[in-house]
Amino acid sequence: MQFNLRCRFAACRPLAGLALLALWLTSGRVAWALDKQGSAHGGEASGTTSGIAVSGALSLGTALHNPSYAARPDNTGLTLMRYAGHADVDLIGQRLSIPLDVNLLSDRLRGGAAKLSPTELDLIAGLTSTWVLGPGALELGARFEQDRQLGTLPAYETAPVPDLKTQSYVDARARYLLSLANASPCFHQVSPHTDVTGWATLGWFAYNRTYAARPDNSGRALLRYALHGELSLLDDLISLGLDGTFFTDRHAANVFRPSEMDLTPELIFHRAAFEVHLAYEFDLPLDQGSYSQRYLYVLGVWSFDLQHAASAPLESRGEIL
Repeated sequence: MQFNLRCRFAACRPLAGLALLALWLTSGRVAWALDKQGSAHGGEASGTTSGIAVSGALSLGTALHNPSYAARPDNTGLTLMRYAGHADVDLIGQRLSIPLDVNLLSDRLRGGAAKLSPTELDLIAGLTSTWVLGPGALELGARFEQDRQLGTLPAYETAPVPDLKTQSYVDARARYLLSLANASPCFHQVSPHTDVTGWATLGWFAYNRTYAARPDNSGRALLRYALHGELSLLDDLISLGLDGTFFTDRHAANVFRPSEMDLTPELIFHRAAFEVHLAYEFDLPLDQGSYSQRYLYVLGVWSFDLQHAASAPLESRGEIL
């Protein structure tokens, strides 16, 4: 009892600071969207520092309600199915890794079995390096993404303006990751079956001629501000997550002011290597226009690790869409 009291009160100030940061990460005062590309290693704040390894996840999802979320880069169609894969290839542990993402979307407006056939292909590849820094970890990296239309536009669709059949960019980013249970032994002692995790991201679109800055495909993205927060309960059996992303427009008068806000709350059920996500995403313009996209979807995930038994979630809120 005496040790517990020392633990609770002697660590009061640093634990309070961590708790405030965790509360900020999980609060809804900032908004964001789910990234199509996942945080390397599922956003883990610790990991190996040497060796070669391969881990990742395979996902299958469907839209339960979709009034406006597009099925192609040019904003035509309505998303029905999502097929996705994520892999981390560690070359020197997490000191040097190659994250890879593949996303496929289908269009519910197509007839018959064509509803299940992909209409958009998103490919993402990058290079990351993760290092312990303070109570968490710092991930530095760069990625290339290309979102491409598959097949021709159906006859019932009218080509939009702008007609962006392909969007691509190269970015550089820094992401700080934190697990409260790992950062504070006292928190883990007081709440052994609970954890609060999250990360904050700052990204720069170093090369971008086609990747839009708003849901209506106007502008060109320059900066990305992102936050992710997750409250895990019952030994990670159930989690509550919140994902948010802001984009800025390189052609705007103020290139630091967000032009788009994407927000995704979700409920996650996790057991061993399997997860089920129930999420609602809505993408909104902030500075001009009124076109928005939103949908409710369910996603099943199977994670794998070719060296160890998969136990930590690999599908995270920067990964889903």
